[in-house]
Amino acid sequence: MLPLIEIPDQQVFTSGMRFRVYQIGLNVADPADDYYEYMLAEIPGERNYMLLTNVKGPKAGNALALVETDKHRFVVTGEALKYSLGTEATFWLPKE
Repeated sequence: MLPLIEIPDQQVFTSGMRFRVYQIGLNVADPADDYYEYMLAEIPGERNYMLLTNVKGPKAGNALALVETDKHRFVVTGEALKYSLGTEATFWLPKE
């Protein structure tokens, strides 16, 4: 996991990339389990935005935010992601 705050604003992200936001206030025994995991997803027919959707936790399936894309390459930049998701206790989960 990489802290989102340390990711360059020019870094590009594509559909399917995942992010975790910790310290959200879930009633869990282990603080390490107090997070939501989001995935960047394409919206059919939409080129201006991608969607951050919760994929893990009690609110799986819920949308968090729209993230503006770079319209020329249909990617999301680190800057746009930080604006939409925030950086406090937020991490990128690069594919292994």
